Amino acid sequence: MSNKYSPLIITLFVIVIIDQITKFYIAGNFELHQSVEIIRGFFNITYIRNAGVAFGMFSNLKGSFIPIIFIAIYIVAIISIVILYRETHGYSHIALSLIFSGAIGNLIDRIFRGEVVDFLDFHWQNYHWPAFNVADSCITVGVGLLMITLVRTKIPNDQITITK
Repeated sequence: MSNKYSPLIITLFVIVIIDQITKFYIAGNFELHQSVEIIRGFFNITYIRNAGVAFGMFSNLKGSFIPIIFIAIYIVAIISIVILYRETHGYSHIALSLIFSGAIGNLIDRIFRGEVVDFLDFHWQNYHWPAFNVADSCITVGVGLLMITLVRTKIPNDQITITK
């Protein structure tokens, strides 16, 4: 494997280890739905099991084939990321490494737990964000960085003009 893949592999190991250690700790030390307030009125650690995809979407789907479909989607995404990684460089590598690592972290949960452990629980007044985990955070940051990178690549700075 060439040095081009070194950032991908390093990011993968670091993120997956952090992701799995935090999930293992939460699953082993919290009761399901147990919540501990960390920052009053803003942040809790709340143990949730997510059978759906990001932020609990599609968690109400039932059937023995659903986990297999989710695993297949993860595998297709992971293969696509490796192919894209080969064709890109710079910040795109960082973005794809984060997405790849997050996908692997959640795939591990899907395979061994049947669902994903979520526990980072942010809220403010009556607004409550769905619980998520380290892998979800990496995927979200990676997608955001990839979008910024793609926009900046498609529109060079010297071609942007602002008129009144």
